[in-house]
Amino acid sequence: MPLKQRFDRLLLTAAVVETVLGLALVASASWLIAVERYHRPGTYFLTWQAAAAMVGMAALVAAMHVRLELLEDERLGWALVAGSCLLLVGALAQAPVAHAHRWIGIGGLSVQPSVLARVAVIVFASVQLPRLADEGWRPRRLMLIGSSLVITAALIVLEPDLGSSVLLLAVVAAMAVVAGMPARLMAAPAVAGLAAVVVAVATSPYRLARVRAFFDPEAASAAAWQTRQSLIAIGSGGVLGRGYGAGLQKLFFLPEPHTDFIFAIVGEELGLIGALTLLLLVGVIAWRGLRIARRQVQPHLALLAFGLTFAFALQSLLHMSVCLGLAPPKGIPLPLVSYGKTDLVVSLGSLGLLLNLSREVGP
Repeated sequence: MPLKQRFDRLLLTAAVVETVLGLALVASASWLIAVERYHRPGTYFLTWQAAAAMVGMAALVAAMHVRLELLEDERLGWALVAGSCLLLVGALAQAPVAHAHRWIGIGGLSVQPSVLARVAVIVFASVQLPRLADEGWRPRRLMLIGSSLVITAALIVLEPDLGSSVLLLAVVAAMAVVAGMPARLMAAPAVAGLAAVVVAVATSPYRLARVRAFFDPEAASAAAWQTRQSLIAIGSGGVLGRGYGAGLQKLFFLPEPHTDFIFAIVGEELGLIGALTLLLLVGVIAWRGLRIARRQVQPHLALLAFGLTFAFALQSLLHMSVCLGLAPPKGIPLPLVSYGKTDLVVSLGSLGLLLNLSREVGP
């Protein structure tokens, strides 16, 4: 198939700009936390994030040169999903960090398997769904593939990380709709998934408190603290913001300002202009990703591009929604911006695959 000599430079530019902006925001949001809470140098989180950005850029370049024929191999998808499940089991076997098993130590570094699992599942689904469509959605094969996805999601819930599990299943569901799966085949899994989420929330006191606080902040003031502080930060920024580095809510009022609530720091320090700029960068990446998906000739590549784009956009919107009080508090990082080494490397690698696909010439 003929290739373009140039990849999507607008997509690359938006990704680089958002990554650089993220480094600046991590530096501002994490300085005092590094010193006072963790007794580290003020540049501790910035240094690790910058190192992750360099590795991520290398992953982006490597992904741009992956032979796309490899992504069509069914064995690769199964290997990626199996490897992800092994890493998730390994994380569950390790000692908890902050009462959770979300990380696994590899060579002195911590890796978050749930982030790797999301990309593995997208690659897996991009190959399996078109084949299922060609075979008329055979029940036995559909059950086999569905079971592998359910096992992966269940292992993530056990960490516990319900938000990442819901994000993963939402991406797969969107890919199934795009692939043309009949509504009658999606009804039962959708109901089962919704029931599982309800049970997971109802049986977890802290999750239930967050949901109650979302619907009635005054009745559960302690659980609503995070959202309230986030809204104070965003509201106090006004149009132009307090100024870079001048935010007040990061002074131990806003929990985890460098990760789960970094968008609130954007609103406080850079104001409405900064928040809209960040939203514009996310919109550009989503637009170019969907454009790349639409131009693909081969169904599995189109579905891959859509899945990667939808995952990036949905994760970004969920993070922003939590910070704006439009969703219950949940630790979902803002791609390319929030502190998180694994998420940054994987996000840049995923965008590298999109840049690779942008060379494909459609009809």
